[in-house]
Amino acid sequence: MSFYLETQRAGIDWLLNPASPELGELAREAEARAVDSACDPRGLADDADELRRLIRERHFGVATRHVAMPDDELDAWEKRLEARPRTWGEAVTELQHDLRDALRDQHIRLRGGAPRFEPSLRGQPAVEEQRIGDTVVLIVRRLWGDSDDDRLLEAWVARADEHFAYERIVVDLRGNTGGNDGYTFDWASSCFDAAPTFVRDWTWCVRGTPVGIWNSATWGEVRDGVAPLHDSRHDPRSGDTLEVVADEEGLEVGHKPWRGRMVVLVDRRTASSGESSAWLLRAGLGARVVGEPTLGMIEYGNVVPYVLPRSGLVIHLPTKRNDFGLPVEGRGFPVDAPLDPETPVEDVVRDFDLFV
Repeated sequence: MSFYLETQRAGIDWLLNPASPELGELAREAEARAVDSACDPRGLADDADELRRLIRERHFGVATRHVAMPDDELDAWEKRLEARPRTWGEAVTELQHDLRDALRDQHIRLRGGAPRFEPSLRGQPAVEEQRIGDTVVLIVRRLWGDSDDDRLLEAWVARADEHFAYERIVVDLRGNTGGNDGYTFDWASSCFDAAPTFVRDWTWCVRGTPVGIWNSATWGEVRDGVAPLHDSRHDPRSGDTLEVVADEEGLEVGHKPWRGRMVVLVDRRTASSGESSAWLLRAGLGARVVGEPTLGMIEYGNVVPYVLPRSGLVIHLPTKRNDFGLPVEGRGFPVDAPLDPETPVEDVVRDFDLFV
């Protein structure tokens, strides 16, 4: 498959090929794919066996035998394809729901399937800063996107000293569906005032580098036509093998601990790395998490795209598993104080002392 590197070169299967012209074209098409986009049911049927192999080998929970292979759900999907669905929504939405339930993994996504909710933050900058009196407000709408988003996120991290010069900070993560919580860590870590164990995790790596970085970076590169800002993909070698690296991530007190007060706003659409960012700020900075419980889409992570060759189906699968010490998947992280999710951030600043 030209979408992927040859195993003889890469050592392992399913690494997207950044030099594939077909992949670049498909990535741009997949980004624009909607539930009413036309699909090829025959191609989907032809890809059914490949989808089974992909899930068996590249869903982290299935491959590590943490959850069972969803054979019944895939059998039912193949049966539904006999009705020759005309659109992507008809073809994959029910399968998407079935896989999420069977694998206990809310991250499962098939491009073209009906979304859990319509994103409301598209077209707005990834990060926006406001100064309201003696409070700095950081509206972080997403933690992954195109090259412009990457630059805004990098700029947010670079201005951390300016932000932590304030005694009062509001971080608004409402509607943030995730991306890379490494930005949040890099922004806050030098100011951590506590050192708890944050999360236990198990990650697929190649010679110490998380394998999920490869497909995510490649997807952005071929979609945008530019290399990602931070490309830490491993150098593929024919003898490469996957290894599961277990880690217990404990936060370390930063070299300039911050003694201020922080409110982090979340809602039911805060998901994935948006959720772990809120919990990270709570653990390391004593932030108060305010709003409503998050989505609960975080016990699997480092989710990356894979492509099936005949239909062009794009499915996102995890390359790690997380344990935060409490059940989160499908439930969400709890909040320290409830708040109507539609509350304007100006009102939060006005009532800041009530939350902390």
